[in-house]
Amino acid sequence: MGRYGGEVQGMEIKGVHKENDRKEMKVGILTFHRAHNYGAVLQCYALQEILKRRGHDVRIIDYRQPWIEEFYKMFSWKLFCDAEGLSGKAAYIKKNLKKFLLAPHRSRNFSSFRLNFLELTLPCGNDVPQDFDCYVIGSDQLWSLHCLGGETDDVYFGKFHHPTGSRIIGYAVSADMKSIEALEAELPLMVSGFDALSMREREIAERVSSYTGRPCEVCVDPTLLTDTSVWNPLVNDRWKNRKYVLVYEVRRKDEDKGLLIRKAEQIASRIGGSCEVVDLSQVDRSVTDFVSLFRYAEYVVTTSFHGCVFSILFERPFYALPLWNGYDLRYKELLDFIGASDRLVDRNDPMIPSPMDYSLIRSSLDELRKRSFSFIEEWI
Repeated sequence: MGRYGGEVQGMEIKGVHKENDRKEMKVGILTFHRAHNYGAVLQCYALQEILKRRGHDVRIIDYRQPWIEEFYKMFSWKLFCDAEGLSGKAAYIKKNLKKFLLAPHRSRNFSSFRLNFLELTLPCGNDVPQDFDCYVIGSDQLWSLHCLGGETDDVYFGKFHHPTGSRIIGYAVSADMKSIEALEAELPLMVSGFDALSMREREIAERVSSYTGRPCEVCVDPTLLTDTSVWNPLVNDRWKNRKYVLVYEVRRKDEDKGLLIRKAEQIASRIGGSCEVVDLSQVDRSVTDFVSLFRYAEYVVTTSFHGCVFSILFERPFYALPLWNGYDLRYKELLDFIGASDRLVDRNDPMIPSPMDYSLIRSSLDELRKRSFSFIEEWI
């Protein structure tokens, strides 16, 4: 394997294979599975596989959420018309020009992944299928207003017809604090149909609980519940014999343009041996290439939560660069908990390639997962 990363371990995830005292159920998952976003589709796949390993018959409910469908079109006439004035329409085109150009290829990439790796129902609107024992809503930012054009969606709050006796469970639902505060008055009624509810971020869970007066657990993103055996079916060998530092940048400040590439080039130069830099941010690659690039990387440099997660799952050495804009909290909390806070470095700090000891990280991950598996065992 790479000089700076040890052999990938097939960690046994405590709780995954535990016998469930309740009967096996038919479980339907509702999430952002149709977003052209690596984290969105991979957390969906992870939850599907975790629940299948518990013996359930699992399907992803192929809900065609109206705003998501519009947003990921090559060109949305509706969103264009909704932009205010000529300046707004020009801004819409300028902001989305790259998306317009990449849309056909990106659509094929994500459609191929859904077809090959997700167990989908027939397409539906808010008339969701009625043949499930349990409806799991989550994970992802289903309650963030900016993710749905400034609106809420009743389906993601469990407000749909479902069979008598079936459960509605929220697993690691996420939102931004601004959205939750805007929904304060409506939340008690909006969450009334859930049998059990958990959020992905502790601060959000505490706020939801205070607004609604009901328990709200904290559960981890489904990708963190997995081991490498879940991802091996997605790995291709296209990158196996290449020596590279992987860059995955999902956010940046204008003044930081090119910063991660420069940092990665410094690391590659120190590693030597014709080590190259592969920028996952600039080229639209398949979902399986995304997973494979993390699997075989010599080193990873990222500004992404899921960039950190997949580095950890495949035990790759990495650095994460925070922007201190409020969106770093997820991976800062994760790295602090697993004892890897030294992987979080500021823009002016040197990034010197160094090995990571994953033996302690594995035990910390097991501890992090316990509460989430307890929630799953109790409610799903």
